[in-house]
Amino acid sequence: MTRIKAPGPRGGRSLVRNVVSWRKDPAGFLLAAAQDHGGVARLQLGPYLTHLVTDPAAVYRVVVENHRNYTRGRLYEQFKLVMGRGLLTSDGAYWRGHRRGVQPLFLSKAIGAIVPNVVEATNEMLDRWERSAADGEPVDLVAEMLRLTMVTLSRSLFGYDVDDTVPAVKQVVDAGLELMFMHGMISEKLPRWVPNARNRQIREIQGFLTEFVATIRDNHSRTGQGPLVELMEAAVDPETGRRWTDQEIRDELITVYMAGHETTATAAAWTLHAIATHSWIDEELTGEAQRVLAGRDPVHADADQLTFAGMVVQEALRMYPPIWIYPRDAVDDDELNGYHIPAGSSVVLSPLVSQRNPELFPNPHVFDPHRFAGDAVKRLPRLSYYPFGGGPRMCVGNLMALLELKLIISMITQRFRLEPVSGAQVPYGHSIISLRPEGELRVRLRPRTRELAAAGGRS
Repeated sequence: MTRIKAPGPRGGRSLVRNVVSWRKDPAGFLLAAAQDHGGVARLQLGPYLTHLVTDPAAVYRVVVENHRNYTRGRLYEQFKLVMGRGLLTSDGAYWRGHRRGVQPLFLSKAIGAIVPNVVEATNEMLDRWERSAADGEPVDLVAEMLRLTMVTLSRSLFGYDVDDTVPAVKQVVDAGLELMFMHGMISEKLPRWVPNARNRQIREIQGFLTEFVATIRDNHSRTGQGPLVELMEAAVDPETGRRWTDQEIRDELITVYMAGHETTATAAAWTLHAIATHSWIDEELTGEAQRVLAGRDPVHADADQLTFAGMVVQEALRMYPPIWIYPRDAVDDDELNGYHIPAGSSVVLSPLVSQRNPELFPNPHVFDPHRFAGDAVKRLPRLSYYPFGGGPRMCVGNLMALLELKLIISMITQRFRLEPVSGAQVPYGHSIISLRPEGELRVRLRPRTRELAAAGGRS
């Protein structure tokens, strides 16, 4: 095996610069590193040696060909503070057993069950928007999509309506996401028993989420509603036959809830921002909605006909993948594109960076849904485009998210034209958890004229 080191910034000053740049603008730092040093770049972040891996062949090696050599690693230990030991934070046999336990609910033949809940929750939001439009009040796409996906996921998977408690739940979720992002503060290194403000906040968040899960399970016991709860309460370990413990169920429900609604909401917000800032995309989407829906609510069978909506979603996921980095730790030595990856070091995969590669995506900073016309994406090298990850650990909810996003944007464009309050260029936030925009994405709402809807209006 080669011992050749990957290219990267050298010298003592670069160590300080790397850490400062990483904390200030993680996405910008990695985009610059790939541009300067190529598809496998060696980066020293303080005491940690990592490699940014964006070349498709090297990404394939990490997530498919030699995936057992790359574990979730030290960053995901922070995630456990809030999510516990769930699908997002576990490895090995434990992860495989839990993945099999929830997989049936996310297969293509099962996801159609979410459609009525998506339609109902989206119409409730759009009715609120009618009042906002009448008052001339802009709305924030980030806040609106977070609320919408919270409600949709809760009703669809948990059989529980969080509509009345969305503000409290959102506050806890946002605080939890902030805790999972390492800021390099001394307080993050202190033992959990130290009674400082951060540790008290961790305990408060954990307590809130534990009570939240208990409420969901109690509701399921009373009503029988909640297909995901039912699956988890019936799940067994495939090797021992042991039923999942209350702690395992708690951790998985929190993981699905936090990861599921946050990523879909972030993708929806960026997609709608792109539509608002590209009038020709709005026009083409509106025409498609007229042809396919003709003023009525969508049903599952309509999804295959909403082809341009699907292309818009795919392009938004290319430019703004909600989970924009996937860190891994190397168990043993490995080689990526001829460069040595030492055991104990880490690698960072970044769909955001990979999917801005100008050799694979010409004019990569231009939003162009027609990149995804027909089977264009299938002609790219494997794992050039991977907004949901890849290999065995590809996001379990990818098909559900794509369906939900397609329906939401089609319903919105059928009833409203969105006009951005701010410009087209919106910076990324500083989180490494999800690619939320920096601040709000505010838009003005212009109701479509009634001539655009078919006679009879919505069903």
